Formats: sequence, C-alpha cells, structure tokens
Amino acid sequence: MRYAILPALLAAALLAGCGGDDDTPAAGAAATNAGSAPVTSIRIADFLFSPETATVKAGRPITVSNADRAPHTLTQEGQSPSFDSGTIKGGKRGSVTFAAPGTFTYYCVFHPTMKGTVTVTR
Repeated sequence: MRYAILPALLAAALLAGCGGDDDTPAAGAAATNAGSAPVTSIRIADFLFSPETATVKAGRPITVSNADRAPHTLTQEGQSPSFDSGTIKGGKRGSVTFAAPGTFTYYCVFHPTMKGTVTVTR
C-alpha cells in the first residue's frame, strides 16, 4: 500500500506546478534582471526560475534557492553541460559558477520545461 501512495503523491506534486496564468508574474518577479545589471541569485518557485534571464560576470557564483518542495537543478542545455548545480532539494540552496563569457540556456533535469538564459560577461 505504501508503494502505491508514493507515485500518486509525486504525480500530484508535478501537476501542482503545471497550472497558473501565463500572464501573471511569478512570485518574486520583482527581482527581474533589468538591463545588464549582474545578479547574484536565482530563485526557483512554482516550478519557475526567477529571474528567467540573468547576467553575471565570469568567475562569479550565482546562488540558486529552491522554494519548491520538489528537487530541481540548474543545468546547461546540451550534451556536455559546462555547469550543473547538482540536485537542490526543496528549501535548500546550491550555486553555479560560470567560467567563460557567453550566453547559455539552462533547464531543470527533473522538469525539462523549466528553462532560463544566463549571459556571462567579462
């Protein structure tokens, strides 16, 4: 019986993050990255990265805070990711340091529809 409940709970948790109005800003959206001002943190809440588009200087870390209960990652898209936060459990923090300048897309390996972009400057 215990093993039948776990998949149902996991499915419910995943579905909870799928609703919502796309025209309504996510909680914490006030922390958006205006212009090219460097950011030092990205917040994950309601299965969204905030800010979704960020700018950071090369060699500087970005703290990734997970406000969801589900685990998440911040991982570069592509076959050989050059950055990956590893699993960040609900309520925990991780960090990512971007070594080289460029524009990179990232996603959550557990929830591939969660995506963002970071521009790394010198």
